[in-house]
Amino acid sequence: MRTAKAKAKRTKTKKIIDKKRTKGMGEKVTTNQKTTKEVIKIKDVKELVEYCKQQFGRKPFQGAAIDFHPKKPAFIFTPDDNSVTKVETQKLLDFLKERNVRSVLVDALNKKKVPILAELCDTGIEVYVLRRPGYIKRMREELERHGIKVPKTDKYDAVLLAFTPPKKRALVDARFLKAWEAMTEWRYADTTFRVEQQRYDANSSEGPKEDEEDEEVRKIRMEIQAKLEEGQKLLEEVQKLEAKLFVRKVQMLYPEVDFDKDFEEFGIKDDDTARAYYCEALLEALNCDWLAGYLVKSGIGKTGSPPAKQRKKPFIHDGALNRALTQLTVKVYHLDPYKDEDQKKIRMKARKLAKKIWRKAQKMKAEIESGRVGEALGRPLSKREGLKR
Repeated sequence: MRTAKAKAKRTKTKKIIDKKRTKGMGEKVTTNQKTTKEVIKIKDVKELVEYCKQQFGRKPFQGAAIDFHPKKPAFIFTPDDNSVTKVETQKLLDFLKERNVRSVLVDALNKKKVPILAELCDTGIEVYVLRRPGYIKRMREELERHGIKVPKTDKYDAVLLAFTPPKKRALVDARFLKAWEAMTEWRYADTTFRVEQQRYDANSSEGPKEDEEDEEVRKIRMEIQAKLEEGQKLLEEVQKLEAKLFVRKVQMLYPEVDFDKDFEEFGIKDDDTARAYYCEALLEALNCDWLAGYLVKSGIGKTGSPPAKQRKKPFIHDGALNRALTQLTVKVYHLDPYKDEDQKKIRMKARKLAKKIWRKAQKMKAEIESGRVGEALGRPLSKREGLKR
């Protein structure tokens, strides 16, 4: 009997296990079926506008959102009629006047487009710039997570640009645009010098060559080395002249700012490249209304969690601003970046210096906004909705 009872018990247990397994498999199949989402591919501008309103819960930019390209015509989205128009750069101002557009939003500053943007400012049109061009990509990814696939095209980028949050936009004026243009020219010259310097250092000989026993070979090598050293000295002189030119342009564009006093305060009045780095950092601080935003943009502030070593993706910051602040820190505090003890101080000192520069930029903006500066140099920056970072 015990054997029969044990056998019956084993049979009953097996049936229960098989039933659970079957049920589990069934549930698994059902779960997979439920998680399968229907992907909606956007085929029309108006359709994308409606989905943006639903998913992001905000109105589009009240003006014209412009997606610029260096060589192609601009794509302009206007929310009044939910349309995207392709317009040549030289006809942009006429197009905006015909539509009675009073403000525009561009995805990023471009050196070739600075003259036309400055012209818009001079005619009374407000120009906003997206602080982070990569934010459009984030919006596209967010829509895709909700099953809405937006093709990567210029016209759809213009629509997404219009739905970026107001705090991600910065209002610029004509003279800031001209100063920014001068800054890009200086940065190009500085980068060129650094690249050539690194190339020269990497290729410099540290010991005698096997064939240097030959007198003629040794003579030719000496001539090459002399020419390379001469070229390096010329590049260094050009770098300093470009720095001096950039600083002078900034001083002319902002005559109400006592830059000489700032240079004296930081101990860089006789260093052309240090003064240029200071002007870079100051201009970048003008469009950051919050200190935290400026520190994060420069890459020396808090970047959130998890820590950098645990982060899957690298934190995106302004590399040019980071370099300018780092180089300026080395010069202001007389640090040697090749010494371990000084290397540990750079980040802390750079943060301290960035705070001082940001406060000076805010004071500079306050002077401009107070009305003490005439409108001849361009529309003043103002603390309005959409400027806070």
